[in-house]
Amino acid sequence: MKFDYTPIPGEMFVDLSCSYRDVKVLQAYIDKENNRLYATYIDDETAAFVKKPIEEYNGPFFPFFSGFREHRKELDEYYAFYMKILSIVNDFLRAKNYSASFVDIATHLETEHNIKTDIATASLTTLTANNLIFTYKSLQSGEYLSFSKLKIQQENSKLYYGSLAEELKIKSDKISLLVSHGQTVGNYREFILRDLLRKYLPSMFSVATGFIEGFSRQLDIIIYDSLNFSPTFSEGDLVVIQQEAVRAVIEVKTNLNATNLFEALEMFHEISLPGFLSTNLPIFKGIFAFSSEYVNASSISEVIDDFYNKPYYVDSLKSEMTRDILYLYHEITCVCVAKQHCLVTQYAYLKQDESTNLLPILLSVKDHKGLDIQTATFLSRLFDYLDVGYYAKKSSIWNFSNLIRSSTEVQLEKALASAEWIPRTLIGHKGDHASIKERHKLFIKWFRGEISTAEFIKSFIEERPVEGG
Repeated sequence: MKFDYTPIPGEMFVDLSCSYRDVKVLQAYIDKENNRLYATYIDDETAAFVKKPIEEYNGPFFPFFSGFREHRKELDEYYAFYMKILSIVNDFLRAKNYSASFVDIATHLETEHNIKTDIATASLTTLTANNLIFTYKSLQSGEYLSFSKLKIQQENSKLYYGSLAEELKIKSDKISLLVSHGQTVGNYREFILRDLLRKYLPSMFSVATGFIEGFSRQLDIIIYDSLNFSPTFSEGDLVVIQQEAVRAVIEVKTNLNATNLFEALEMFHEISLPGFLSTNLPIFKGIFAFSSEYVNASSISEVIDDFYNKPYYVDSLKSEMTRDILYLYHEITCVCVAKQHCLVTQYAYLKQDESTNLLPILLSVKDHKGLDIQTATFLSRLFDYLDVGYYAKKSSIWNFSNLIRSSTEVQLEKALASAEWIPRTLIGHKGDHASIKERHKLFIKWFRGEISTAEFIKSFIEERPVEGG
Protein backbone atom coordinates (compact mmCIF):
# COMPACT_ATOMS: atom_id res chain seq x y z
CA MET A 1 0.00 0.00 0.00
CA LYS A 2 1.52 3.31 -1.11
CA PHE A 3 0.67 6.43 0.88
CA ASP A 4 0.81 8.96 -1.97
CA TYR A 5 -2.62 10.50 -1.39
CA THR A 6 -3.04 14.26 -1.81
CA PRO A 7 -6.26 15.76 -0.42
CA ILE A 8 -8.45 18.01 -2.53
CA PRO A 9 -10.76 20.76 -1.20
CA GLY A 10 -13.63 19.37 0.85
CA GLU A 11 -12.00 16.02 1.65
CA MET A 12 -11.28 14.85 5.19
CA PHE A 13 -7.95 13.20 5.89
CA VAL A 14 -5.39 12.23 8.53
CA ASP A 15 -1.72 13.21 8.88
CA LEU A 16 0.03 9.87 9.41
CA SER A 17 3.08 11.52 10.99
CA CYS A 18 1.02 12.30 14.11
CA SER A 19 1.22 10.14 17.21
CA TYR A 20 -1.71 8.01 18.31
CA ARG A 21 -2.36 10.55 21.06
CA ASP A 22 -2.39 13.63 18.81
CA VAL A 23 -3.90 12.43 15.54
CA LYS A 24 -7.07 14.23 14.46
CA VAL A 25 -9.35 14.49 11.46
CA LEU A 26 -8.45 17.36 9.12
CA GLN A 27 -10.46 18.87 6.28
CA ALA A 28 -8.93 20.48 3.20
CA TYR A 29 -10.23 23.74 1.79
CA ILE A 30 -9.11 26.57 -0.47
CA ASP A 31 -8.71 30.01 1.06
CA LYS A 32 -10.25 32.29 -1.56
CA GLU A 33 -8.18 35.27 -0.48
CA ASN A 34 -4.82 33.72 -1.37
CA ASN A 35 -5.92 30.60 -3.27
CA ARG A 36 -3.85 28.37 -0.95
CA LEU A 37 -4.86 24.90 0.23
CA TYR A 38 -5.39 24.76 4.00
CA ALA A 39 -6.27 22.05 6.51
CA THR A 40 -8.69 22.84 9.32
CA TYR A 41 -9.77 21.02 12.45
CA ILE A 42 -11.69 21.72 15.66
CA ASP A 43 -9.53 22.19 18.75
CA ASP A 44 -10.62 19.72 21.45
CA GLU A 45 -10.12 22.18 24.31
CA THR A 46 -11.41 25.47 22.89
CA ALA A 47 -13.84 24.10 20.25
CA ALA A 48 -12.39 26.74 17.91
CA PHE A 49 -11.53 26.13 14.26
CA VAL A 50 -7.80 25.93 13.63
CA LYS A 51 -6.38 26.31 10.13
CA LYS A 52 -2.89 25.81 8.79
CA PRO A 53 -1.43 25.64 5.26
CA ILE A 54 -1.37 22.02 4.22
CA GLU A 55 2.34 22.14 3.32
CA GLU A 56 3.11 22.74 7.01
CA TYR A 57 1.95 19.22 7.83
CA ASN A 58 4.60 16.52 7.60
CA GLY A 59 2.50 13.83 5.95
CA PRO A 60 2.06 11.39 4.41
CA PHE A 61 -1.73 11.68 4.37
CA PHE A 62 -4.53 9.13 4.34
CA PRO A 63 -8.17 9.86 3.42
CA PHE A 64 -10.68 9.70 6.26
CA PHE A 65 -13.87 7.75 5.53
CA SER A 66 -17.01 8.32 7.56
CA GLY A 67 -20.51 6.85 7.38
CA PHE A 68 -22.28 7.23 4.04
CA ARG A 69 -20.05 10.10 2.93
CA GLU A 70 -19.19 9.58 -0.72
CA HIS A 71 -15.61 9.52 -1.99
CA ARG A 72 -14.14 9.96 -5.45
CA LYS A 73 -13.36 6.87 -7.49
CA GLU A 74 -9.61 7.48 -7.22
CA LEU A 75 -9.87 6.64 -3.51
CA ASP A 76 -11.49 3.21 -3.96
CA GLU A 77 -8.20 1.41 -3.22
CA TYR A 78 -7.72 3.41 -0.03
CA TYR A 79 -11.32 2.75 0.99
CA ALA A 80 -11.01 -1.01 0.44
CA PHE A 81 -7.80 -1.09 2.49
CA TYR A 82 -9.35 1.03 5.26
CA MET A 83 -12.42 -1.22 5.50
CA LYS A 84 -10.20 -4.32 5.61
CA ILE A 85 -8.13 -2.94 8.50
CA LEU A 86 -11.25 -1.69 10.28
CA SER A 87 -12.84 -5.15 10.11
CA ILE A 88 -9.69 -6.90 11.39
CA VAL A 89 -9.19 -4.47 14.28
CA ASN A 90 -12.87 -4.60 15.27
CA ASP A 91 -12.78 -8.39 15.43
CA PHE A 92 -9.53 -8.33 17.42
CA LEU A 93 -10.94 -5.87 19.97
CA ARG A 94 -14.11 -7.92 20.36
CA ALA A 95 -11.95 -10.93 21.23
CA LYS A 96 -10.01 -8.80 23.77
CA ASN A 97 -13.02 -7.44 25.65
CA TYR A 98 -13.05 -4.24 23.57
CA SER A 99 -9.51 -3.02 24.37
CA ALA A 100 -5.94 -3.96 23.36
CA SER A 101 -2.50 -2.38 23.20
CA PHE A 102 -1.33 -0.87 19.93
CA VAL A 103 1.68 -3.20 20.09
CA ASP A 104 -0.55 -6.29 20.28
CA ILE A 105 -2.80 -5.05 17.47
CA ALA A 106 0.16 -4.26 15.19
CA THR A 107 1.68 -7.67 15.93
CA HIS A 108 -1.64 -9.33 15.07
CA LEU A 109 -1.85 -7.41 11.78
CA GLU A 110 1.68 -8.48 10.85
CA THR A 111 1.67 -12.13 11.96
CA GLU A 112 -1.91 -13.07 11.09
CA HIS A 113 -2.59 -10.83 8.09
CA ASN A 114 0.87 -10.18 6.65
CA ILE A 115 0.61 -6.40 7.05
CA LYS A 116 4.04 -4.86 7.63
CA THR A 117 4.74 -2.89 10.79
CA ASP A 118 4.95 0.55 9.13
CA ILE A 119 1.71 -0.06 7.25
CA ALA A 120 0.05 -1.39 10.41
CA THR A 121 1.13 1.69 12.38
CA ALA A 122 -0.19 4.03 9.70
CA SER A 123 -3.46 2.10 9.60
CA LEU A 124 -3.90 2.31 13.37
CA THR A 125 -3.16 6.03 13.29
CA THR A 126 -6.01 6.47 10.82
CA LEU A 127 -8.41 4.40 12.94
CA THR A 128 -7.50 6.25 16.14
CA ALA A 129 -8.65 9.53 14.55
CA ASN A 130 -12.17 8.11 14.35
CA ASN A 131 -13.23 8.93 17.89
CA LEU A 132 -16.82 7.92 17.24
CA ILE A 133 -15.63 4.31 17.13
CA PHE A 134 -12.33 4.27 19.03
CA THR A 135 -10.80 5.78 22.14
CA TYR A 136 -7.10 6.29 22.83
CA LYS A 137 -5.80 5.43 26.30
CA SER A 138 -2.33 5.87 27.76
CA LEU A 139 -1.56 3.58 30.72
CA GLN A 140 1.62 2.65 32.56
CA SER A 141 1.68 -0.60 30.59
CA GLY A 142 1.51 1.22 27.24
CA GLU A 143 -0.83 2.83 24.72
CA TYR A 144 -4.21 1.21 24.13
CA LEU A 145 -6.97 1.35 21.53
CA SER A 146 -10.46 0.75 22.91
CA PHE A 147 -14.00 0.87 21.62
CA SER A 148 -15.76 4.16 22.36
CA LYS A 149 -18.90 4.24 24.52
CA LEU A 150 -20.97 4.57 21.35
CA LYS A 151 -19.27 1.55 19.79
CA ILE A 152 -19.81 -0.54 22.92
CA GLN A 153 -23.47 0.44 22.79
CA GLN A 154 -23.52 -0.77 19.18
CA GLU A 155 -22.04 -4.09 20.24
CA ASN A 156 -24.66 -4.48 22.97
CA SER A 157 -27.37 -3.66 20.43
CA LYS A 158 -26.17 -6.44 18.15
CA LEU A 159 -26.15 -8.99 20.95
CA TYR A 160 -29.60 -7.91 22.09
CA TYR A 161 -31.20 -7.93 18.68
CA GLY A 162 -29.41 -11.13 17.80
CA SER A 163 -31.08 -12.84 20.75
CA LEU A 164 -34.53 -11.62 19.64
CA ALA A 165 -33.94 -12.77 16.07
CA GLU A 166 -32.73 -16.16 17.31
CA GLU A 167 -35.83 -16.51 19.49
CA LEU A 168 -38.03 -15.97 16.43
CA LYS A 169 -36.00 -18.41 14.33
CA ILE A 170 -36.11 -21.25 16.90
CA LYS A 171 -39.89 -21.03 17.29
CA SER A 172 -40.44 -20.66 13.55
CA ASP A 173 -38.27 -23.68 12.72
CA LYS A 174 -39.98 -25.77 15.39
CA ILE A 175 -43.48 -25.31 13.95
CA SER A 176 -42.19 -26.07 10.44
CA LEU A 177 -40.83 -29.41 11.63
CA LEU A 178 -44.02 -30.38 13.46
CA VAL A 179 -46.73 -29.09 11.12
CA SER A 180 -46.96 -29.20 7.33
CA HIS A 181 -50.27 -27.32 6.93
CA GLY A 182 -49.36 -23.98 5.37
CA GLN A 183 -52.16 -21.88 6.88
CA THR A 184 -51.46 -23.21 10.37
CA VAL A 185 -47.74 -22.45 10.03
CA GLY A 186 -48.52 -18.95 8.77
CA ASN A 187 -50.93 -18.22 11.63
CA TYR A 188 -48.42 -19.46 14.20
CA ARG A 189 -45.67 -17.28 12.77
CA GLU A 190 -47.94 -14.26 13.07
CA PHE A 191 -48.54 -15.27 16.68
CA ILE A 192 -44.85 -15.64 17.61
CA LEU A 193 -44.00 -12.23 16.12
CA ARG A 194 -46.92 -10.62 17.98
CA ASP A 195 -45.87 -12.40 21.16
CA LEU A 196 -42.26 -11.22 20.84
CA LEU A 197 -43.37 -7.64 20.26
CA ARG A 198 -45.67 -7.78 23.31
CA LYS A 199 -42.77 -8.85 25.49
CA TYR A 200 -40.30 -6.20 24.37
CA LEU A 201 -42.27 -3.10 23.36
CA PRO A 202 -43.04 -0.42 25.99
CA SER A 203 -46.12 -1.23 28.06
CA MET A 204 -48.10 1.77 26.76
CA PHE A 205 -48.46 -0.03 23.41
CA SER A 206 -50.63 -3.05 22.68
CA VAL A 207 -50.11 -5.59 19.90
CA ALA A 208 -53.08 -7.26 18.23
CA THR A 209 -54.61 -8.37 14.96
CA GLY A 210 -57.74 -6.78 13.55
CA PHE A 211 -59.06 -3.70 11.82
CA ILE A 212 -58.60 0.04 11.64
CA GLU A 213 -61.90 1.94 11.65
CA GLY A 214 -62.95 2.71 8.09
CA PHE A 215 -60.73 0.04 6.48
CA SER A 216 -62.34 -3.30 5.67
CA ARG A 217 -59.27 -5.53 5.44
CA GLN A 218 -58.03 -7.44 8.50
CA LEU A 219 -54.42 -6.56 9.32
CA ASP A 220 -51.94 -9.14 10.59
CA ILE A 221 -50.41 -6.98 13.32
CA ILE A 222 -51.52 -3.59 14.62
CA ILE A 223 -49.51 -1.78 17.28
CA TYR A 224 -51.55 0.94 18.97
CA ASP A 225 -51.38 3.38 21.85
CA SER A 226 -53.48 1.64 24.52
CA LEU A 227 -52.55 4.14 27.23
CA ASN A 228 -54.44 7.02 25.61
CA PHE A 229 -56.93 5.09 23.45
CA SER A 230 -59.27 2.15 24.02
CA PRO A 231 -60.24 -0.21 21.19
CA THR A 232 -63.65 0.35 19.64
CA PHE A 233 -64.06 -3.45 19.78
CA SER A 234 -61.93 -6.12 21.47
CA GLU A 235 -62.38 -9.87 21.64
CA GLY A 236 -59.29 -11.92 22.46
CA ASP A 237 -56.54 -10.88 20.05
CA LEU A 238 -59.01 -9.32 17.61
CA VAL A 239 -59.53 -5.57 17.86
CA VAL A 240 -61.01 -2.65 15.98
CA ILE A 241 -58.87 0.45 16.53
CA GLN A 242 -59.62 4.10 15.86
CA GLN A 243 -57.23 5.70 13.43
CA GLU A 244 -55.60 8.11 15.89
CA ALA A 245 -54.32 5.24 18.05
CA VAL A 246 -52.40 3.39 15.33
CA ARG A 247 -48.60 3.49 15.54
CA ALA A 248 -47.59 0.55 13.33
CA VAL A 249 -49.05 -1.94 10.87
CA ILE A 250 -47.14 -5.12 10.00
CA GLU A 251 -47.92 -7.76 7.40
CA VAL A 252 -46.42 -11.20 8.13
CA LYS A 253 -45.51 -13.57 5.28
CA THR A 254 -44.32 -17.15 5.53
CA ASN A 255 -42.76 -16.80 2.07
CA LEU A 256 -42.43 -13.42 0.34
CA ASN A 257 -43.25 -13.54 -3.37
CA ALA A 258 -44.28 -11.17 -6.14
CA THR A 259 -48.00 -11.54 -5.44
CA ASN A 260 -48.07 -10.98 -1.69
CA LEU A 261 -45.41 -8.25 -1.86
CA PHE A 262 -47.55 -6.26 -4.31
CA GLU A 263 -50.70 -6.86 -2.24
CA ALA A 264 -49.00 -5.62 0.91
CA LEU A 265 -47.62 -2.52 -0.82
CA GLU A 266 -51.09 -1.76 -2.19
CA MET A 267 -52.68 -2.18 1.23
CA PHE A 268 -50.14 0.12 2.90
CA HIS A 269 -50.64 2.70 0.16
CA GLU A 270 -54.42 2.64 0.64
CA ILE A 271 -54.46 2.96 4.43
CA SER A 272 -52.01 5.87 4.30
CA LEU A 273 -53.72 7.89 1.57
CA PRO A 274 -54.36 11.50 2.61
CA GLY A 275 -57.73 11.78 4.29
CA PHE A 276 -57.85 8.23 5.65
CA LEU A 277 -55.48 8.04 8.62
CA SER A 278 -56.28 11.12 10.68
CA THR A 279 -53.23 10.81 12.93
CA ASN A 280 -50.51 13.34 12.21
CA LEU A 281 -47.82 10.96 13.43
CA PRO A 282 -45.82 8.88 10.95
CA ILE A 283 -46.98 5.26 10.92
CA PHE A 284 -44.55 2.33 10.69
CA LYS A 285 -45.56 0.20 7.70
CA GLY A 286 -43.57 -3.03 7.52
CA ILE A 287 -43.51 -6.46 5.90
CA PHE A 288 -41.86 -9.26 7.88
CA ALA A 289 -41.24 -12.56 6.06
CA PHE A 290 -39.65 -15.80 7.25
CA SER A 291 -38.46 -16.81 3.77
CA SER A 292 -38.50 -15.39 0.25
CA GLU A 293 -38.51 -16.27 -3.43
CA TYR A 294 -36.33 -13.20 -4.05
CA VAL A 295 -32.63 -14.00 -4.33
CA ASN A 296 -31.42 -10.53 -3.34
CA ALA A 297 -32.59 -7.22 -1.92
CA SER A 298 -32.15 -5.45 -5.26
CA SER A 299 -34.94 -7.49 -6.86
CA ILE A 300 -37.29 -6.49 -4.03
CA SER A 301 -36.26 -2.85 -4.44
CA GLU A 302 -37.17 -3.01 -8.14
CA VAL A 303 -40.71 -4.07 -7.21
CA ILE A 304 -41.04 -1.28 -4.65
CA ASP A 305 -39.71 1.32 -7.10
CA ASP A 306 -42.09 0.13 -9.82
CA PHE A 307 -45.01 0.19 -7.40
CA TYR A 308 -44.60 3.90 -6.68
CA ASN A 309 -43.30 5.14 -10.02
CA LYS A 310 -44.35 2.86 -12.89
CA PRO A 311 -47.52 3.99 -14.70
CA TYR A 312 -50.49 1.61 -14.51
CA TYR A 313 -53.84 1.68 -16.28
CA VAL A 314 -56.93 2.73 -14.31
CA ASP A 315 -60.01 1.44 -16.07
CA SER A 316 -62.42 3.86 -14.37
CA LEU A 317 -60.33 6.81 -15.57
CA LYS A 318 -59.47 5.27 -18.95
CA SER A 319 -55.90 6.46 -18.53
CA GLU A 320 -52.59 5.69 -16.90
CA MET A 321 -51.40 7.12 -13.59
CA THR A 322 -48.69 6.58 -10.98
CA ARG A 323 -49.20 6.08 -7.27
CA ASP A 324 -46.30 8.28 -6.14
CA ILE A 325 -45.18 9.11 -2.63
CA LEU A 326 -47.61 11.86 -1.73
CA TYR A 327 -46.16 13.21 1.50
CA LEU A 328 -43.21 12.74 3.86
CA TYR A 329 -43.17 9.17 5.25
CA HIS A 330 -46.09 8.07 3.10
CA GLU A 331 -44.00 5.21 1.67
CA ILE A 332 -43.47 1.74 3.14
CA THR A 333 -40.99 1.81 6.03
CA CYS A 334 -39.29 -1.59 5.98
CA VAL A 335 -39.35 -4.96 4.20
CA CYS A 336 -37.54 -7.72 6.07
CA VAL A 337 -36.87 -11.35 5.25
CA ALA A 338 -35.31 -12.86 8.37
CA LYS A 339 -31.56 -13.42 7.92
CA GLN A 340 -31.81 -12.80 4.15
CA HIS A 341 -32.89 -9.35 3.02
CA CYS A 342 -33.83 -6.03 4.57
CA LEU A 343 -34.82 -2.78 2.90
CA VAL A 344 -35.52 0.43 4.81
CA THR A 345 -36.64 3.83 3.58
CA GLN A 346 -35.05 7.10 4.65
CA TYR A 347 -34.81 10.65 3.34
CA ALA A 348 -31.59 12.06 1.94
CA TYR A 349 -30.19 14.78 -0.30
CA LEU A 350 -28.75 13.91 -3.69
CA LYS A 351 -24.98 13.45 -3.28
CA GLN A 352 -25.36 14.84 0.28
CA ASP A 353 -25.87 18.30 -1.18
CA GLU A 354 -28.43 20.17 0.93
CA SER A 355 -29.09 22.59 -1.91
CA THR A 356 -30.85 19.73 -3.74
CA ASN A 357 -34.26 18.22 -3.04
CA LEU A 358 -34.87 15.95 -0.09
CA LEU A 359 -35.78 12.54 -1.55
CA PRO A 360 -37.16 9.25 -0.23
CA ILE A 361 -34.49 6.57 -0.73
CA LEU A 362 -34.37 2.81 -0.30
CA LEU A 363 -31.41 1.22 1.51
CA SER A 364 -30.52 -2.46 1.80
CA VAL A 365 -28.80 -3.82 4.90
CA LYS A 366 -26.80 -7.03 5.23
CA ASP A 367 -24.08 -8.43 7.46
CA HIS A 368 -21.05 -10.38 6.27
CA LYS A 369 -20.53 -12.31 9.50
CA GLY A 370 -23.82 -14.06 10.04
CA LEU A 371 -25.65 -11.63 12.34
CA ASP A 372 -29.36 -11.39 11.55
CA ILE A 373 -29.02 -7.67 10.96
CA GLN A 374 -32.20 -7.85 8.89
CA THR A 375 -34.50 -8.68 11.82
CA ALA A 376 -32.49 -6.38 14.07
CA THR A 377 -32.98 -3.46 11.68
CA PHE A 378 -36.70 -4.16 11.37
CA LEU A 379 -37.22 -4.12 15.15
CA SER A 380 -35.00 -1.09 15.63
CA ARG A 381 -36.78 0.92 12.93
CA LEU A 382 -40.13 -0.02 14.45
CA PHE A 383 -39.11 1.41 17.81
CA ASP A 384 -38.26 4.74 16.14
CA TYR A 385 -41.96 5.14 15.31
CA LEU A 386 -43.20 4.66 18.88
CA ASP A 387 -43.85 7.90 20.71
CA VAL A 388 -41.91 7.40 23.92
CA GLY A 389 -39.96 10.14 25.67
CA TYR A 390 -36.48 11.48 25.02
CA TYR A 391 -34.73 9.56 27.79
CA ALA A 392 -36.37 6.28 26.79
CA LYS A 393 -35.10 6.68 23.24
CA LYS A 394 -31.71 8.03 24.27
CA SER A 395 -30.97 5.26 26.77
CA SER A 396 -32.48 2.48 24.71
CA ILE A 397 -30.31 0.33 22.49
CA TRP A 398 -33.16 0.16 19.99
CA ASN A 399 -31.54 2.49 17.53
CA PHE A 400 -30.83 1.80 13.87
CA SER A 401 -27.55 3.69 13.82
CA ASN A 402 -26.27 1.59 16.73
CA LEU A 403 -26.48 -1.52 14.57
CA ILE A 404 -24.05 -0.37 11.90
CA ARG A 405 -20.63 -1.95 12.19
CA SER A 406 -17.68 -2.83 10.02
CA SER A 407 -19.16 -6.11 8.78
CA THR A 408 -22.53 -4.50 8.03
CA GLU A 409 -23.07 -3.22 4.51
CA VAL A 410 -25.63 -0.48 3.93
CA GLN A 411 -26.21 0.10 0.24
CA LEU A 412 -28.31 2.63 -1.62
CA GLU A 413 -30.70 0.65 -3.81
CA LYS A 414 -33.07 3.25 -5.21
CA ALA A 415 -34.21 6.81 -5.02
CA LEU A 416 -37.99 6.37 -4.88
CA ALA A 417 -38.67 9.70 -6.56
CA SER A 418 -37.16 11.90 -9.23
CA ALA A 419 -34.66 14.64 -8.43
CA GLU A 420 -37.46 17.23 -8.78
CA TRP A 421 -39.79 15.47 -6.29
CA ILE A 422 -41.95 17.60 -4.03
CA PRO A 423 -44.75 16.06 -1.93
CA ARG A 424 -48.05 16.57 -3.72
CA THR A 425 -49.97 16.75 -0.45
CA LEU A 426 -49.04 19.77 1.66
CA ILE A 427 -49.05 18.22 5.13
CA GLY A 428 -47.20 20.46 7.55
CA HIS A 429 -45.30 22.47 4.94
CA LYS A 430 -45.90 25.07 2.23
CA GLY A 431 -44.65 23.06 -0.74
CA ASP A 432 -41.33 24.85 -1.15
CA HIS A 433 -37.94 23.23 -0.55
CA ALA A 434 -37.18 25.23 2.58
CA SER A 435 -40.42 24.38 4.39
CA ILE A 436 -40.16 20.70 3.39
CA LYS A 437 -36.67 20.53 4.88
CA GLU A 438 -37.87 22.22 8.07
CA ARG A 439 -40.76 19.77 8.33
CA HIS A 440 -38.36 16.86 7.87
CA LYS A 441 -36.17 18.20 10.69
CA LEU A 442 -39.21 18.06 12.98
CA PHE A 443 -39.79 14.43 12.00
CA ILE A 444 -36.19 13.60 12.91
CA LYS A 445 -36.52 15.38 16.25
CA TRP A 446 -39.67 13.40 16.99
CA PHE A 447 -38.03 10.11 15.99
CA ARG A 448 -35.19 10.90 18.41
CA GLY A 449 -37.55 11.90 21.20
CA GLU A 450 -36.26 15.48 21.20
CA ILE A 451 -39.79 16.88 20.88
CA SER A 452 -42.95 15.40 22.37
CA THR A 453 -45.86 13.98 20.42
CA ALA A 454 -47.99 16.94 21.54
CA GLU A 455 -45.39 19.41 20.23
CA PHE A 456 -45.11 17.51 16.96
CA ILE A 457 -48.87 17.40 16.33
CA LYS A 458 -49.23 21.06 17.35
CA SER A 459 -46.71 22.00 14.66
CA PHE A 460 -49.02 20.46 12.03
CA ILE A 461 -52.06 22.32 13.32
CA GLU A 462 -50.18 25.62 13.32
CA GLU A 463 -49.24 25.16 9.65
CA ARG A 464 -52.84 24.68 8.52
CA PRO A 465 -54.69 27.72 7.19
CA VAL A 466 -57.61 28.93 9.28
CA GLU A 467 -60.92 28.51 7.46
CA GLY A 468 -62.22 31.81 6.20
CA GLY A 469 -58.94 33.53 7.08
